[in-house]
Amino acid sequence: MTTADGAESPVPAELNERGQLVASLGSSLRSGASSLGTVPKLIEELLTTGGWMDFVTRLGDHITYGPDDFTEFVETVPLRGLGADLHLVEQLISQRPDLLAVFYELTPPRTPGRPKTLNDVQSSSAAPRRTHQGQDESPAAALRKRSSAGNNVENIMRKLARERPDLLEQVTAGTMKAYTAAVEAGWRTPQTTIPLADPDGIARKLFDKLGPERAGRVCAALTQMVTEAPPGTS
Repeated sequence: MTTADGAESPVPAELNERGQLVASLGSSLRSGASSLGTVPKLIEELLTTGGWMDFVTRLGDHITYGPDDFTEFVETVPLRGLGADLHLVEQLISQRPDLLAVFYELTPPRTPGRPKTLNDVQSSSAAPRRTHQGQDESPAAALRKRSSAGNNVENIMRKLARERPDLLEQVTAGTMKAYTAAVEAGWRTPQTTIPLADPDGIARKLFDKLGPERAGRVCAALTQMVTEAPPGTS
């Protein structure tokens, strides 16, 4: 992020409008549910136009971000950013697969270290780290760097956004689970949980899941295994 130091040339009106948009969005995100009705539209404008990368604040500061700095933009304190967290933004656009696709292109995969709420961001801010440029690094960014494991559901969602937006739309609408969408897309093999205490229950579960033909093949394979098993095998 850079800040212009008193440029003499007039600032384009569009940059001022973007700054007002950033301020309005940040205020709505921080003020709670009573102001969240217009948030998806504000996010849409910033995401689809790239306006978050270049704007002028109400104080006259010219703020620019690079294409890889969306996380920093979201977490940076107002008026230079939104002063929010990624998970909240993601939740607010969860019903818009088109915006999710853009969001996932701009953000790193979630890790266990990413704060889940704005309170988590605030409570983790005891001692900011310093970047190699000497700037303060947000606690949320530091936590993400210290974590390495990904989130399976989010990984599926990201891949759906890139390759199967039709399935992503069903997932975000609540008519399909992320895992089911992955199976439908051919990325994962169907699995099921079978209780082992009841032999009849095992048979019924397999029959319901596999259908007559495939269940018959499983039955034949089990029969052969039982026939070939050494005496006394438990």
